Amino acid sequence: MRSIVVLLREAIDENGIGLRGLAQKIRTEHPHGPLPYGYQTLSKRLRGIGLQNEPHLIHAVIAICVEEGRRADVTAQVTELLADARGAAATSASAPSKQSAATDRQLLDALAELNTLRKKMERLRNRAERAEKKLAKAHELLATRAHPEPPPPRTSSPSRTAGKPDSRPSRPAQQPPAATPTKTTTPHHNDGPGLEEVTAFLSQVPDLQQRTASSLRAAFDSVLDGERTGRYDLASLGRIEKAYLSNRVAHFLWRAWGLIGHGADRGMRQVPLCFTWTPTWVLGPEKVGRVCLLMRVDESESRWSLGVLDVASEHLNNRTSNRDGKKTLSAAGKAAIRWLVKDAALPENTLLNLDPATLSQVLAPAENASARHSQRRINNLFRLVQGRLIDRGAVSAVAMTHDSAKRVRQARGDLLSEGILILGPYESQRRVAAALGLPQPEPGQWISIRVARRRPGEDEGPFAEINAEQWRVAAPEDPAEAAPAVR
Repeated sequence: MRSIVVLLREAIDENGIGLRGLAQKIRTEHPHGPLPYGYQTLSKRLRGIGLQNEPHLIHAVIAICVEEGRRADVTAQVTELLADARGAAATSASAPSKQSAATDRQLLDALAELNTLRKKMERLRNRAERAEKKLAKAHELLATRAHPEPPPPRTSSPSRTAGKPDSRPSRPAQQPPAATPTKTTTPHHNDGPGLEEVTAFLSQVPDLQQRTASSLRAAFDSVLDGERTGRYDLASLGRIEKAYLSNRVAHFLWRAWGLIGHGADRGMRQVPLCFTWTPTWVLGPEKVGRVCLLMRVDESESRWSLGVLDVASEHLNNRTSNRDGKKTLSAAGKAAIRWLVKDAALPENTLLNLDPATLSQVLAPAENASARHSQRRINNLFRLVQGRLIDRGAVSAVAMTHDSAKRVRQARGDLLSEGILILGPYESQRRVAAALGLPQPEPGQWISIRVARRRPGEDEGPFAEINAEQWRVAAPEDPAEAAPAVR
């Protein structure tokens, strides 16, 4: 059984799901298979305790953790190992052992077929539910057209001559006017600010572009969580994480725009924020008739845009994009957007925009997460990526430790012998960066550059005075010399 345990544990480790995640997956994806194990029981089984009597559990682990192309081979290997384990423990002849192995194989095949059929039934059930909803809406529309709601009866005030015959000549009954086609209008929700109010509020936010751009980068980094996961690309997020990202962006922007805290304008927080990093937006039916903020981010170009739109039904494409009734914004909707900020600069995602060769060198020594290897990665980052701002998110994703800022301070001392300066947001270091013609780091940013002493008679060019000596940006042919420490 130990060989089976080793095989299953290797599959779990390669998948990276962990025992708690595996237990959750078994409960959700295999409800009719193995028992709903808790963490402790599952841990015992995967140490080999009682595993020989759990073919359902073995199949579930293989189905969840092993790639589809390898499942058949792994299943056959596990079946042979299970048969060998039972044959070694049994005292009877080899015929019962072979019969038991054949029974296990049949059971695993039957469970796999059952799982496939269950998924097909789930897909058919979902399609049937969507068809029933469409049919119900069609019936409601037909009933409304066939039996329009009658107008309310006209009421008259009680007459003082009640009970007396009316001596006035009777008038012929008026025929109701012919029905005229009425223009359908989109109902507007009056529970939030209007288009002009939203525009006026955002135009008064001080440093709108800078605050928004820095808040977007902070929101992305908080969801990517590079310190623990090493991720730096939004495309690596899962479906649930992408949905959470929109809420996270809204929370960071409300705080940057002064909508959180004592005395904040809570009415502005009722304006929905629709966020996307694709060419268009997907809006639900609840957005129709409301003023919405539309934000789009392009990570590859380091750009972002913010606009306001009073969403109407004609602004959405007719085709429904999913079963929630959400639709994409049409060309007419995009033309109706009132842009407040268009293609503004976004702090660069340094790792995402590196060429593949440089990125592979930066991340190459990532065999383990020890401090020694974290420091090597950070040193490589500032050694290979010079003259470009590097933010805290990139440093965290490369170091993958909770003390990434400490790694930067250590790298500053390590690289001085190679003539490389690492300049941060301190005023003295910002002055050096400006004198050398480099971008000036903001809080949470750094920039590295190799320097050389400025010799007498050299052509005029940008230089910085450090410790009573003049230094310039080193050329490729300049020999390496120790750089001065910038206090």
